[in-house]
Amino acid sequence: MTVTRTCSKTLLRIMATMACVLVGAQAGMLATSKKKAVKGKSTEAAPQLAWPLAPEEARIRYVTTYRGVDDFKPAKKPSRFLKALLGAEDPGSQPSDWMMKPYGVAVSPEGRLYVADTAARRVFSFDVDAKTVSFVGESGAVRLTKPIGVAVDDRGTVFVADGTLKRVFGYGPAGNLLIAIGHDGELASPSGLAVDRVNRRVYVADATKHQVLSYSTEDGALRRTIGRRGSEPGEFNFPTNLTVDARGQLYVADTLNFRIQIFNADGEFVKTFGTQGDTPGSFNRPKGVAVDSEGHIYVMDASYNNFQIFDGDGKLLLFVGAGGRNPGEFFLPAGLYIDERDRLYIADQGNSRVQVFQYLRAGAVRAAEQE
Repeated sequence: MTVTRTCSKTLLRIMATMACVLVGAQAGMLATSKKKAVKGKSTEAAPQLAWPLAPEEARIRYVTTYRGVDDFKPAKKPSRFLKALLGAEDPGSQPSDWMMKPYGVAVSPEGRLYVADTAARRVFSFDVDAKTVSFVGESGAVRLTKPIGVAVDDRGTVFVADGTLKRVFGYGPAGNLLIAIGHDGELASPSGLAVDRVNRRVYVADATKHQVLSYSTEDGALRRTIGRRGSEPGEFNFPTNLTVDARGQLYVADTLNFRIQIFNADGEFVKTFGTQGDTPGSFNRPKGVAVDSEGHIYVMDASYNNFQIFDGDGKLLLFVGAGGRNPGEFFLPAGLYIDERDRLYIADQGNSRVQVFQYLRAGAVRAAEQE
């Protein structure tokens, strides 16, 4: 599927008259909430949100939200006795079991979701199929202090960037520490991570060194350093987040240069797009970056509280989101990841959650309706 040029022109005309995309009851809703009787009670069905607005064909659909351990626990009210005895509304999960300020997100080949939370100081591991939540780096010689970036290779090794310890740690599927990356002074402010699963590399964005470093996932050896501070092609000004596409190309959110830079697998500059501004297609605080199976580039902007979708040449196709707390709304979003099923996982920092969306191929909605 390819997002058509006609569709993008229509969307640009729509966006030119809007300051942001409204979501909820009046925007992007495929089906309005319906009330239905269940054992004498009225329940509200979850709204089906999709973008762009009708009558255009939906290309992005909201799926669900994750917040922490309670996502897989049955909702129940504490008894009056426990309320009186404990003086608490919920004697169950503790605050550290909930997301507080998620930043990095990644998904393993098996579909396990990992979320690095800088405030909770934990890396959440969601097994959606088993409906369980566990944590990475909770035991052993190294205790994570400020996990910020996370990435997973094809063997299930979970790499976590710790902003305080100034290291990247690799954990096995069983939670055991396998590798520590970064000698003293090598990393100053590691943030976003990305794994090249084919070439066995993990890329690390170092915000205050204004560089991207490439390490071997086999032995942790430094293979390449890309960039320096500046505004020329191949230079950075506080790079934050990264992704690698199926061809091994590296995409860097060059945050304070307000652009996305692209490099080939050898670290050579390929192209850049983006500029600072307050109109659709421009950036103010680009953070998360990801690429779907058809080569569309997604960029999360922490200032605009939305993500924008571009073609391979950097031309805007669509943007989704606005500031707020409802599904499809964001508050200081950061990390962004797209899995092999074209599902988008977004670290919605200020709302203490991860929102999940689905990219829909052309004709996907019509085909589903005809089945």
